[in-house]
Amino acid sequence: MTSGTALNRWLVVLVALVVLAAGALVWALRDSRDVAATDVSSADAAEAVVASPVVKESARLGAAAAARKAYSYSWRSLSYDKDAARRLMTPTMQQRYDRTMAGVTTSSRRDRTVVEAEVVDTALVTASATYARVLVFVNQRTSGRGLERPTLDLHRVLVTLRRVGGEWKVDELDAL
Repeated sequence: MTSGTALNRWLVVLVALVVLAAGALVWALRDSRDVAATDVSSADAAEAVVASPVVKESARLGAAAAARKAYSYSWRSLSYDKDAARRLMTPTMQQRYDRTMAGVTTSSRRDRTVVEAEVVDTALVTASATYARVLVFVNQRTSGRGLERPTLDLHRVLVTLRRVGGEWKVDELDAL
């Protein structure tokens, strides 16, 4: 056996090892990418649901209207204001809202409190045809007895909506 033939055999073995190592590396990288991808949702995923622009806009508008109603009231029209807000809520949210507003009723009439909420912007967090979460930016101006001048509070509210009977209803209001 000549040294040239031995060298050729070693070269063939070396090339084969390099090809096998490269293949193993590609397989390992592909496999780790697939595992990591299961933690991230994507519009490309088979289970992803992408809402239409109309659904997204109606969710944003529904959240804004509901936040405005839920965060506004006047001592003069408190029962009307509460009813208007409740019509935009699911039964579960209505119960939570009623508990919160029970404490407001007495102090509101005593102090002649007027609270006006203005929605300054919204940001859609997630949406499907039946469920949405919207971040709502609310400026709340409060006036009444005991206040030298009206106060202004800036709120960020995460509004969770559910589609009920073709309308968006508030299922949760989470002040951030």
